Amino acid sequence: MLFNSLSSLLDSAIKEGVFPCALAGISYQEKRYIIGRGYRSLTPFLEPLEETDIFDLASLTKPLALSFILMYLISRESKIDPLAPLENYLDLKNPLKKISIFRFLNHTSGLKAWHPFYKSFIDNVELLNQERSFKLKKIIQEIEREPLQYTPGKGCLYSDLGYLVLTYLLEILYEKSLDKLFEEAKRIIPCSSKAFLNFNPLKRGVSQEKIVPTSVCPWTKKILRGWVEDENTRILDGVSGVSGLFGNLYGVLEILEFLLKIYKGEKLGLSSEVVKFFMEFKEEVSNFSLGFMYKSLEGYSALGKAFSKKTIGHLGFTGCSFFIDLEKDLIVILLTNRVHPERNNQKIKAFRPIFHQRLAELLRL
Repeated sequence: MLFNSLSSLLDSAIKEGVFPCALAGISYQEKRYIIGRGYRSLTPFLEPLEETDIFDLASLTKPLALSFILMYLISRESKIDPLAPLENYLDLKNPLKKISIFRFLNHTSGLKAWHPFYKSFIDNVELLNQERSFKLKKIIQEIEREPLQYTPGKGCLYSDLGYLVLTYLLEILYEKSLDKLFEEAKRIIPCSSKAFLNFNPLKRGVSQEKIVPTSVCPWTKKILRGWVEDENTRILDGVSGVSGLFGNLYGVLEILEFLLKIYKGEKLGLSSEVVKFFMEFKEEVSNFSLGFMYKSLEGYSALGKAFSKKTIGHLGFTGCSFFIDLEKDLIVILLTNRVHPERNNQKIKAFRPIFHQRLAELLRL
């Protein structure tokens, strides 16, 4: 019944143009349900979706890569204290250096939401061809010059800039690029042969045909397929804490199942105390823990009224999302390419709560 009902719901959404394709993954009561519908590509020709196809996960990179790396590093040593200010680790200017690390994770840093840093590189070929570390440093220098939108800790504004700062922090402190740090951290997960979760899939030998396309690149006028949708991350050679992570359903499902088991107390390579600290961290002013989004109890919610108050997750610009109900031991993943071929398609906003509420009804939650 669950398979047929959700398949019908996804088929209807595809027919209504919500997205070209969707892969839903549910992990509940030691069972997995995987449902795939639609075509991964609409242009230049139709290509049927396969359940191991790889998606641009967009902002799911924030919890699944950057926060995961921090959980891994903090579980092993005390080099980073998330409650400490940036000035303990980096030589930056005021007011940036006085902001505590955790405020970039829960979006209470005072930084503005977004800035088109990529434009200064696109307009300057010499800058564009510089080493990635040089380009990241230039972006951080621009962030240093940005005035804060509010006093840190006195508000909450979802900010990509904070995750660029955290990328810089990790790379300076550990003298490795973020993708290298992620590869190291990910080794503790017992991944199956079907799973893929990493940056720059094309550079890792993945066939473009296995990657779900997103929108048309405004620079090259070609469909993005294996190259990250986010322009600022594309300037950084496809690697940042903001975006850049690509994964298939199995890759996302297995890292989330791994984290949930540790949260519940299993000893699997990360400290359960650290994982709980990241997942349960709460300030009244913010709707985020350390990298994860809490269920919204006011206004719009991607979950509608589904799932318990102890639900965390994240949304991605490309149409991907995941949620973990920590109370009911439930994981729900929805991978879509709603931006293909046009990124202005906003229909998924209305579809997400319908999908999650239908699932909750079917599971009798």
